[in-house]
Amino acid sequence: MTATSDSNLLPRPLALDGSPALLLGPSGRTGVVLIEDWGYEGLCARRGMRLLAEQLAREHYPVLRFDLPGMGGSLASPETIEGIDRLDQALDAAIDALKAEAGAEQIVLAGLGLGALLAARRMARNRQSIGALVLMAPLLSGRLYLREAQIRGAMIAERTRVAPDLPEGAAMSVAGLAMSKGLARDIKAASLGEAAIPDDCPVLCLPRPGRTGEEEFAAALLANCQSAASVPFSGYDAMMTDPTLAEAPLADIQAIADWLQQVLPGTPSSLSSPETRSASDPAVLKGDDFSEELVTLGRRGSLVGTWCMPDGQVRRGRTVLFLTAGGTPRTGWGMATRETARDLARQGIASLRLDVSDIGDSAAAPGAPSPVHYSARQQEDIADALAFLETRNAGEIIATGACSGAYLALRGAIADARIKGGVCVNLQRFLWDPRENIGDLLRFDHGDTADYARKLFDPARIKKLLKGEVPVFALIGFLIRRALNRFERASAPYALGLTTSSRLRRQINNDLATLDRRGQTVDLIYSESDPGLPFLAQTLGARGKDAGKYKNLRLTFLDATDHNLTPISARTTVRDTLLRHALADIAG
Repeated sequence: MTATSDSNLLPRPLALDGSPALLLGPSGRTGVVLIEDWGYEGLCARRGMRLLAEQLAREHYPVLRFDLPGMGGSLASPETIEGIDRLDQALDAAIDALKAEAGAEQIVLAGLGLGALLAARRMARNRQSIGALVLMAPLLSGRLYLREAQIRGAMIAERTRVAPDLPEGAAMSVAGLAMSKGLARDIKAASLGEAAIPDDCPVLCLPRPGRTGEEEFAAALLANCQSAASVPFSGYDAMMTDPTLAEAPLADIQAIADWLQQVLPGTPSSLSSPETRSASDPAVLKGDDFSEELVTLGRRGSLVGTWCMPDGQVRRGRTVLFLTAGGTPRTGWGMATRETARDLARQGIASLRLDVSDIGDSAAAPGAPSPVHYSARQQEDIADALAFLETRNAGEIIATGACSGAYLALRGAIADARIKGGVCVNLQRFLWDPRENIGDLLRFDHGDTADYARKLFDPARIKKLLKGEVPVFALIGFLIRRALNRFERASAPYALGLTTSSRLRRQINNDLATLDRRGQTVDLIYSESDPGLPFLAQTLGARGKDAGKYKNLRLTFLDATDHNLTPISARTTVRDTLLRHALADIAG
């Protein structure tokens, strides 16, 4: 069997009924629709689901991924999704699109969590053209599913020390992602039993280890369905850590691909392959006073972004380039980036929300490191985004992002004068220290794990240590290196360029002076007590007291918010700052 061509591995944007979708892979008789989970779980699993799509495309299956109504790039707000029927309709539209665009005659439905329930519901109401099911961490009891979501929401609120904003009509909110009372009611009443799956339907179940209900469900499937199989979903918990720390379940992805090849091998379709077909219409969705186009761009065509435009009015001001924060996709934490872009569009400001390489929907660049954060290769993505914006007559650019996205915005402005300003939220580094290891930082210094030294003496931490779940020697080594580096950084202002930190500090000040000389304006926005504040102090003094020597550098500190800016009031400050940047020339 010949290898799938590179062109077949490039995503093709589609617009469904109110939701964007991405089609990957060659045309084929057997196609796969991937159905995400709702809310926070779907956010954490975004990269993993993309890697599953890429693996299946290599096995010669056309694969369609789409955003559930209320999630991702869909037009609807989550609290307006009144019931599960709306999600059922979106799945039907995705199936129809896969048939029409890739010539698929039989469809495999592969769902995660709530997505597994949607897959089984589609089988129950209309089996036509459904060839197989893949049920990952299947939602067996809606009541239990909602209780777990509430517990996760409480844990995140405790960790961030921020109570969730609950929009009108919402039953709950987890990490800024709401669920309506109507949808919660329907899910609460839902259940998935093996009787809902025909005994002649090929089905692969991936129960989470230690979840007795899921394991018993899988065992019942094996007993009652002649074409059933089961493998433990061993990578689930690591995938749900948080969007940045999430580890893709590579072994589970391979198990799904292997099983599917056994039961329904990928076969070509009579429909011509994507590289021989004419270009499809742009994937445009029309919203309330804005329109959005799902686009692919970059030197390899593998970057995915959302081009957001004012609808019904003339564009004005500068264009905003949103860059992903950590591992969070381009919708942003709690959909803040999505909503900010749409608010700006309603005021005439265009924007591009970009998933940088190996984040969200964008494929990894060949040879790029993993994790990709803070790598020099990411600057290629900035250059590709600017090249795309030139084709859209974007004019002057304002770059923005949070955490590692703030770093990209700042370094992008330093590298390219077409970026006229930057809004950098909770910037953690002004310049990357090559002595640092991003893997160690993510494992041991990410979010609330910064107090690991204290936690080593907690009973729960000691229990994990004894079970081998904490890499204690690596952790101790990290803590020692961090202490030494902090001492050296603290001495940087007095070391006269004789230490690495001193030389980095000198380069940072030269870079800020360059921005000042060019007239590029930078806003630094920090949450109180953010982990990035020590690095601000090392560069510009405590609370940025020395920022005044750069006339185009501004500082803002936000009270009562977390690193991710979960509260709506904090996001509003960022939006207003972006609006001021975008309209700076118009304001005079």
